[in-house]
Amino acid sequence: MSTKSSQSRDWPLEGLEHLCACPICAGKHRHCVHQGLVDHLFDAPGHWDLYACEQCGTAYLDPRPNRQTIHLAYQNYETHESQLDDDPQQPGSNWRDSLKQAILRAYIRVRFSKAPFKPSDVFASAMWLRPFLRPRFDAAMRHLPASINPGTVLDIGCGNGRFLAWARVAGWQGHGTEFDSQAAAVARAKGFDVHEGPLEELVRSGKRFDAVTISHVIEHVHEPCALLRVARQLLKPGGHFWIETPNINARGHAYFGAGWRGLHPPHHLQVFAPKALEGLLREAGFIDIRNSPSQLDWGAMASLSRPPEPAQVRSIHSQTIREVAADFLGRSDAAKGECITLMATVPA
Repeated sequence: MSTKSSQSRDWPLEGLEHLCACPICAGKHRHCVHQGLVDHLFDAPGHWDLYACEQCGTAYLDPRPNRQTIHLAYQNYETHESQLDDDPQQPGSNWRDSLKQAILRAYIRVRFSKAPFKPSDVFASAMWLRPFLRPRFDAAMRHLPASINPGTVLDIGCGNGRFLAWARVAGWQGHGTEFDSQAAAVARAKGFDVHEGPLEELVRSGKRFDAVTISHVIEHVHEPCALLRVARQLLKPGGHFWIETPNINARGHAYFGAGWRGLHPPHHLQVFAPKALEGLLREAGFIDIRNSPSQLDWGAMASLSRPPEPAQVRSIHSQTIREVAADFLGRSDAAKGECITLMATVPA
């Protein structure tokens, strides 16, 4: 199918680039997955066609916004709203919220650090009584390794510094990169060093980090391979690398189709298949690549997705119950999870 059969209306024609091949593996054999996709969340302009590469499985927009006009997609983009637990060190506005913060701090200390015991650590027992919540929260902590002497962690695309604030409770020294100046200012106000320029500037500075994380960023960039190569250069030998991104093979995509939250055009220029992302990490120089549980399950993505038919709204609840039961019984296919979550390292 020709990429010109469905022009991206309301997007400047001179601001489009036509690929005609997969941006990940350069494969030219593909099929159209969705036509005329629109942004239901932030009302970005344009109608977009999504293709799936038959070689690596990655889905990608074609045509897509070029680097000169991609900022048009982010004019109304808001993803860094403040939440109660953005910084676990801050007390809540009432005793219930303060108790939640105390439980969160205690669990982070006990689970993700080897710091000496403190009496307040007993609050962590509340989390151990909620076995369904722990795997998701461990993923939200990006599976940081516990250490007596935690080092430095760089969060590429750190937003308002939410994850860095959690990592600080476990003793990590947080650094971030962020192109959204308002979000970067919020993260700096929390005490974090945030870089707003190109990542290559960090590489040239000679800085290296004990852990590097990338959460829901790689699907936004024009050159995913280049992003991973730079991330690898910024990671110390033997360091901890963690990445998460939507999975085009997800059960949610099969269920919601064009309304699935993971597609999110035109912000998501590509949506990976698991094997494609694993291959990209190997190509960038990462080793010991392994799958990890995701912080976003079917229910979380379903709540953000758009059902195509009114009758489908009524079936979401029962579908969620089935998915949760499958997870509990160990019958879920990890390859069809809502997100791809990988850990890796670089040669020591």
